[in-house]
Amino acid sequence: MTAAMRRWLLAVYIVVAAAVFLYLGFPSEALRGYIGQQLSAGLPGLSVAVGGVRPSLTAGLVLSQVRISHAQTPVAVFEQVRIQPELGSLFGERSGYAFNGALGGGDISGRIEVDASGSAPKIGLNARIAGVLIQQVETLKGLYGGRLSGRLDGNFQTADTGALNGKLTITDGQVELAAPVLAQTRFMFKTVEADLALQNRSLRVRNGRLRGSELDAELSGTIALDPPQAPDAVNLVGRVTPHHAFLARTEGSLPPGLLRRRAGIPFRISGPLDAPGFSLN
Repeated sequence: MTAAMRRWLLAVYIVVAAAVFLYLGFPSEALRGYIGQQLSAGLPGLSVAVGGVRPSLTAGLVLSQVRISHAQTPVAVFEQVRIQPELGSLFGERSGYAFNGALGGGDISGRIEVDASGSAPKIGLNARIAGVLIQQVETLKGLYGGRLSGRLDGNFQTADTGALNGKLTITDGQVELAAPVLAQTRFMFKTVEADLALQNRSLRVRNGRLRGSELDAELSGTIALDPPQAPDAVNLVGRVTPHHAFLARTEGSLPPGLLRRRAGIPFRISGPLDAPGFSLN
């Protein structure tokens, strides 16, 4: 065996041994709690629990069973999320981490920035949602007794004020309601768009627009996320404009005064978060 071969085998042995010792001595439990706390700090009003942490071959981390919840109710559960540090940023006061995970046949990816320059670390988040099928996500497809389906895309990021701002779009959406609205329990929409802001456990909906084959609608207002049973948690108002075919089909079941309105029909969704009510004005 040549000297070069011996040096090469020694280098391989050292690398393999270091990897084994790192894996066996990896502080999984300590990191699991720490990462959960840091991610929760970057998602106001939500909590993040991490089931397990292990190192990856690319100097990153693999998180398993990442559960995002609101008031102990799961919002989304990721089987696996990969976090990759930006090595050049680890030596400064602001460190960056790229992440990606799969959800409902689509993916969520983005970047987390930790600013340690102040007295308390600040967490910045910028993420993208692409191709998530709502009907494949158990915690998203239910809507207080109804059912949701469609493709979810969008983006969200934290602001300097601590709010989590985002814009979400649902294409080819369908809503199946537990109770009839406008004499119908199923509605199909080509697109649903809304600007959202989450801060201090309150969700603000702006510029909500629904475009469907049977009706169009506009929506805005606020949703207080805690507690779900608060009588005034949901306060949403809007205007719905039925299409001619829909009006012709439901003419006998709707008040004539509503059908004659050309500017749309005002409506309100209000009540507790776990059982909101719908009314026409």
